[in-house]
Amino acid sequence: MSVIEESVHLLEERIQGSGCEDGAVYLNVHPDCTKCPYEHGVCMVATFGGKSAEFITSDPTRVTTKLSFMFGARFESPRLRAAACVIVNAVTGFLCLNRVLHSCQPECHNACLNELKGKINGRKVHLIGYSSRLEKELSPLLVDRIEDAEVVLVNGDGLESDEGARLLKSEYIGRELLFTGPSTSGVAILGKISHWCPYGR
Repeated sequence: MSVIEESVHLLEERIQGSGCEDGAVYLNVHPDCTKCPYEHGVCMVATFGGKSAEFITSDPTRVTTKLSFMFGARFESPRLRAAACVIVNAVTGFLCLNRVLHSCQPECHNACLNELKGKINGRKVHLIGYSSRLEKELSPLLVDRIEDAEVVLVNGDGLESDEGARLLKSEYIGRELLFTGPSTSGVAILGKISHWCPYGR
């Protein structure tokens, strides 16, 4: 079970019998939103119970559906994984489990990057997901193989990718697995995975 499927299962267990499973969730695109500098793509927004959250993707979905339709599903394409993640983000926000639903303001970007570099502290890094900003800023520390890394950074693009779909926490014993940005927040919270988005809103 991938980390996305596990998070959906944990969410289902948490809301079972509450009535939330029959609630409508709305997915749309917000082209003008401020995006996390570690992401690329367009901003897909999910709204549930009046609470909205984002996920940055190259393949957004526009749909109105029931939350329960996600339960027991297999997320076999990046588009479905992205949709599942943004729904998880919105619902965990509605349940007051998740405070990071949207990107920070542009004036916070440099502080975030400097603090992330401090957290990495010279360790070897493997990126899962495309990020031109992180590739540029962390280039001396980047390694191609997970086996050679001390820190594994995963952004939204990585989470929806085939490599992200195979993520298992048990594979990262001895190295730090760190999800970045608002796109990954709900999955990180439900899966108890370290999350980096200190200025997210």
